[in-house]
Amino acid sequence: MDYFHLFKHYLQQYRMFCIVWIILPPFLGMLAYSIFFHSIPTDLPIGVVDNDKSSLSRDLKFYIESSPAIQIEKQYNSLHEARIDLNQGKIYGIVVIPNKFQEHTRKGVGVNVAIYYNAQFVLIGKAVNSAMLQVMTTFNAISSVGRNLAKDANMNIAKAKAMPIIPKIEALFNPRNDYAQFLLTIMLPCMWQILVAVGMLNLINAMPKNISELLVKFSLNIGIAVLWGGVMLAVFGALGYPHEGNMYIVLLGLAVFAGAISSIVICFQSILKQTAKTISVVAAYTAPSLAFAGITYPQNSMEVFASFWSQILPISYFMKLYLQQANYGIDSIYSLKIITQMLPFWLFLIIGANVYYLRIDALRNQNRQQQTDMVSKEIP
Repeated sequence: MDYFHLFKHYLQQYRMFCIVWIILPPFLGMLAYSIFFHSIPTDLPIGVVDNDKSSLSRDLKFYIESSPAIQIEKQYNSLHEARIDLNQGKIYGIVVIPNKFQEHTRKGVGVNVAIYYNAQFVLIGKAVNSAMLQVMTTFNAISSVGRNLAKDANMNIAKAKAMPIIPKIEALFNPRNDYAQFLLTIMLPCMWQILVAVGMLNLINAMPKNISELLVKFSLNIGIAVLWGGVMLAVFGALGYPHEGNMYIVLLGLAVFAGAISSIVICFQSILKQTAKTISVVAAYTAPSLAFAGITYPQNSMEVFASFWSQILPISYFMKLYLQQANYGIDSIYSLKIITQMLPFWLFLIIGANVYYLRIDALRNQNRQQQTDMVSKEIP
């Protein structure tokens, strides 16, 4: 019964902390996964302007429809009409088949099929571009084979003339171009670090009575964070994402990463004293994590300020650790060196603990002085 009352007491006192670490992790995880459930974009709507209206242009539209990534949403009479829908976001690309497309193709005269797509949506634009390149490559090869067969009855010779060089391109990692694997493995750690920060902030919302209490709360936040971090890694494994290396090293990295974020929160809260100000500063500090972690954009291509910000974010080191172990199975010694690069962030814990110590000591001296003054007043 005592344990029940103790548990109830903690639920009441740290209600927001419990919400952060009990409700939000599964909710955010399922929300992120539901967005990328299909892994690869499919049936992206595009428009077609067919100025030729020949049997060959119909064949080209058939090949476009056969691509799983795109589908013809509407056929337009003019490019101007199609661009209106492209600007409004109703379609993501436009294919313009020119006049005399069939005639020029049969004669072997060069013909341009114009493809317009919205590159503002980077991933969508890349998917449309890649799908159309694949469609046009296939269509060109088939058309060339047909013309060559008219000259050479041998199918192998016709294929060799149509495709003299056949590239063999193989992706060593993420061979299916799975957007879920690419984005979830960075999005979920970014969400996780926010939960670590918010959880730590809720635990120290009220000033701790002593440094021991501060360290207990610090350890509690790290322990729960590592627990959910292990769940996150297990989910990655269940989804079939690579786990080539030592995942225990990654868990150790998660613990150090959680400690780094918690240390930063403790330091800012000890100095600023107000939760609203602390959460604003921490949010501004961690907000660029998705862009600066080196996954969505390479660090060696960043300008000086962005590169500097990337270096002062713990998640940059953790993502390097995760990729090295999960994808490449790099030697553990090398990974431990990456983990040690996150240890300087723990210096914020020392700074924050010292600030709290000074504040607690000052508060004790103030209380003693008040008690001494009260006793002095009571003595006649």
